[in-house]
Amino acid sequence: MSQKLILHHFPQSTFAEKIRKVMGLKNLNWRSVLVNRILPRPHLQQLTGGYRRIPVLQVGADMYCDTYLIVRTLDRLQPKSPTLLSNSLAQPMCWWLDKTMFVPILKLRIGLVGDSLSKEWYEDRQKFAPDINFSKESNKKDIPLNAQQINAHLAWLINILNDGRQFLLGDPTPSVFDATAYHIIWFIKSTIGNETKEILPKMNNSKLIEWFNRIAAFGHGTSEEMSSEEAFKIAKHAEPLEPTYLEKKSNFGCYPGQRVQVTPDDMGKISVEGTFVAADDYEIVVRLSNEKMGNINVHFPRVGFDLIPLK
Repeated sequence: MSQKLILHHFPQSTFAEKIRKVMGLKNLNWRSVLVNRILPRPHLQQLTGGYRRIPVLQVGADMYCDTYLIVRTLDRLQPKSPTLLSNSLAQPMCWWLDKTMFVPILKLRIGLVGDSLSKEWYEDRQKFAPDINFSKESNKKDIPLNAQQINAHLAWLINILNDGRQFLLGDPTPSVFDATAYHIIWFIKSTIGNETKEILPKMNNSKLIEWFNRIAAFGHGTSEEMSSEEAFKIAKHAEPLEPTYLEKKSNFGCYPGQRVQVTPDDMGKISVEGTFVAADDYEIVVRLSNEKMGNINVHFPRVGFDLIPLK
């Protein structure tokens, strides 16, 4: 099986930036497959059974969805590179920051610069997150409220850094929590940095700026571009690995060979249907099979995804 790390992403994606930063923190070599910012993404959608969120990590005929599982997978596959999940606080802290800050930043962006976003982007993202109001006027009205929420969480980050630590968890090396906080700050700086100098004063904190620059200096590892057609061929001519690394299996009411569906529980709620392979407290593995692409294992994190057996 090809051991190439293939990342399907697009440059503007903040969650892809998290994984690009993880590649840098772990100093990895990887292949970059650039996909459309909005649907369709024909090759990737086939390989993931319709899953639409970005990024996706491909290793041969195994597709790893969502940043939480991608980081765990990179630590497993590349144990000689710095481990980003060695501190047990890392992933719960990532959950806090992603869940509390992404939506207010998105709403703030729409309220501030919504006129610069295309009609196609609005239509695509409204389907992706139907519970969010994508109206510029509505979000413009809520600019003070969203800024207030963002500043409150930035204050917590700054408080963590106030004792002079180099990395957020106080360890001698960075963790995935540094990558998560980095991509959140990167999202603000890269999309609405000029418009938020007055309303997000915490962004100007010297400790936060020093830490951000320290993480930025790790770069994105070493990447080489690959076409989506090439990535598809690699998957087609490979066979997925059996997930023998799942030690404490918990099937959550499903049995191997059963038809199941897996659905994100917040945004991009497109269900992926396939054959249940295995699961534990951290991961769900589903098999897709057809003549066009062969056998593919699609992997999801246990947290944030609903596993439903089908009759």
